[in-house]
Amino acid sequence: MKKLVHCLALFIFSLLSGCSSYEKWDSTSWMQHIKDTMPIYKLSIPATHDSGAVLGGEFLQTQDSSIKEQLEKGIRGFDIRLQAINEDLGVYHATQFQHITWKKDVLPMFISFLNNHPSEMLIVSLKCEGGNRAEYSSLLSESLTNPILKDKFIWEFSPSLTLKDCRGKILFLHRDRIMENYPGVMCLNWGDNTTCDIILRGSNQKEVVASVEDEYQYASISEANYKSMTTIRNIQKSSEEPVDSHKWFISFASATALPKDGPKAFADKINPTIYEFLAKSPKNRGIIMIDFSASPSGEKIIQQVISSNFLH
Repeated sequence: MKKLVHCLALFIFSLLSGCSSYEKWDSTSWMQHIKDTMPIYKLSIPATHDSGAVLGGEFLQTQDSSIKEQLEKGIRGFDIRLQAINEDLGVYHATQFQHITWKKDVLPMFISFLNNHPSEMLIVSLKCEGGNRAEYSSLLSESLTNPILKDKFIWEFSPSLTLKDCRGKILFLHRDRIMENYPGVMCLNWGDNTTCDIILRGSNQKEVVASVEDEYQYASISEANYKSMTTIRNIQKSSEEPVDSHKWFISFASATALPKDGPKAFADKINPTIYEFLAKSPKNRGIIMIDFSASPSGEKIIQQVISSNFLH
């Protein structure tokens, strides 16, 4: 009897999810169980804030696992901050160099992962983190126009992009102007330390609105609960959007209170609260950026966000 009930539950799960099978998803290739026709703006994407910042001590470290480990755990959204260094782009958080670079380490890692897991797609936010902006633009443009890699990027943006359009590819979110014909989208009107609507515009001039919650600077750790509620409000808005809405949602569950409290202190309080909220109402979540994704509550958030894709 128990076996029958278990099989019935799995069958119902597969119907709800649109999965081709009802086997538990593999964190390295969980997107293979989602229909090709799923719009990207309707996906729930687990992501990391300052994805490469594993160094920097109390105030600048935001992650406790490498980008490679994040990929393997199911993270599909990345926030990469770059600064021109020695004819490459170093990964930085503020002034802290992370001892990895874009052209030699990060981009090849993304491409290798997608080659090995062609069912997946990545959303990668790129931001100039100080240094010479002209050099940043030149070096980044050079890497993104490499003819060998060109087919791995989304060049023709559309508000109606589906998972089929993006499998095996990277959709870039550019927070700085780089070149006229760029892959992905340019993020326009992204305010600092606020919640706002921005424009995601492709080089083909097609665009869509995105709600970004990126309130990160607080007076002290005592405001961690307020920050959690701010993030939750943006996540809730994602699940409440009309079925035919193309609006994107990006929520940063990350904060700091320099010079008193750092990202880890906030993550220890924010992550459990975000997980508890997600567990109660598994719906469309948009892109959720977290700190310290390898912590117990961080891993629970990743699993919960992925699972919500199968419960629409």
